[in-house]
Amino acid sequence: MKKLAIIIIFLSLLSIRSSASTFHAIIFANTDDSHIGKSVYIDLKRMEVEMTAISKSIGYSIKKYFYYGDAARFNRDNLESVIDNLNCGPDDIIFFYYSGHGGRAENENTQFPEMCLTVNEPLTRSSQLCPLHNVYSRLRNKNPRLTIVMGDLCNSIIRGYKRNDNLASKGATILSKGAYNVYRNLFVNVKGGLLAASSQPGHTSGCYQIHEDGQTYEAGGYMTHSFLTMLQYCVSQSREVSWDGLMKGTITLTQELTSAAPTPQTPIYKSEITIATPPAISNNINTPPQQPALSNDDATNQRDKLAYSLSMVCSQEVPKLDRIHNIDAAKKYFAGSQARVQVIGADNRTIVNTCGIDSYLNYLSIATNMTQVMVLETKENESEKITYLKVHELHYK
Repeated sequence: MKKLAIIIIFLSLLSIRSSASTFHAIIFANTDDSHIGKSVYIDLKRMEVEMTAISKSIGYSIKKYFYYGDAARFNRDNLESVIDNLNCGPDDIIFFYYSGHGGRAENENTQFPEMCLTVNEPLTRSSQLCPLHNVYSRLRNKNPRLTIVMGDLCNSIIRGYKRNDNLASKGATILSKGAYNVYRNLFVNVKGGLLAASSQPGHTSGCYQIHEDGQTYEAGGYMTHSFLTMLQYCVSQSREVSWDGLMKGTITLTQELTSAAPTPQTPIYKSEITIATPPAISNNINTPPQQPALSNDDATNQRDKLAYSLSMVCSQEVPKLDRIHNIDAAKKYFAGSQARVQVIGADNRTIVNTCGIDSYLNYLSIATNMTQVMVLETKENESEKITYLKVHELHYK
């Protein structure tokens, strides 16, 4: 087993929402796997960036449920728990993403694979596997406005396994009126569902590597990379696209990237999406920072609190003098002036800027077109003060 398959399920008409509407971001990522962990980590960070950009663009608050790392977090029990306990309103959006190993049973009756929820262990129990189609059905039953389920995993047959049904850009992200219209067209003006997988039945999927300037970079799974590349291209070009168009472009790019393989990787999908009457929601792309909703993950909560503090310095929706006063609150997280900040692009590898924390906070306080700072990584000293910070920025125009 390697990795890669994608399920995207879109559910329900997105109609007039209340201010309490939530974008539920659920990620299961096998980042500790000794073979694919580095690639999965890239998938995790790039999807986090895209989810945040989407929720920001359409005016939803985001709530994160992240399960990655060792087997204490990345496991089947946690998957069952997060789905069972998920509560959502009729205007909410659910976005579930999986990246890791996968496969299919010899008696599988759908085109879609199963997630393997184990870390660096041989597959010995069917209870470690969970069909993506099962996640699709269960999240549909939560009755949100829109459900997205996306998985990055193999779809090859696991010999001897038969399933018992009783037992998932380089610079700052720029949010513009054009981006708003593209995201709205894909996420707001539709209803129904779309189910897709990155590999045909019986085929494996691979990890994409980029060779540039004498170095090799992990770029995530082929399907995830192709999907995000197509989506970000349409957003950056303000190019209207339907889900059929987006998925066909994703398939073509995946085939091109794997054309040297004995069998090019060919994603599959089935669309149930139809056009719907658009709801009356605000078209303001620059909104004040929102207090982060608590996630299941302490590390994510800490990053989100810091991101909120930094966003209160950069946002033009905060009065200018308050932005300057908020610098002191943000500084409390850091180990003095020696703390370093690295700003990276949406591809999670391009370094946009590196500077000290004092310079970065001053830069945020006078920024004119920034709306949010995303905290992707931190390193702390023995006093739990941050010595290193990696961020991605959301701008608007």
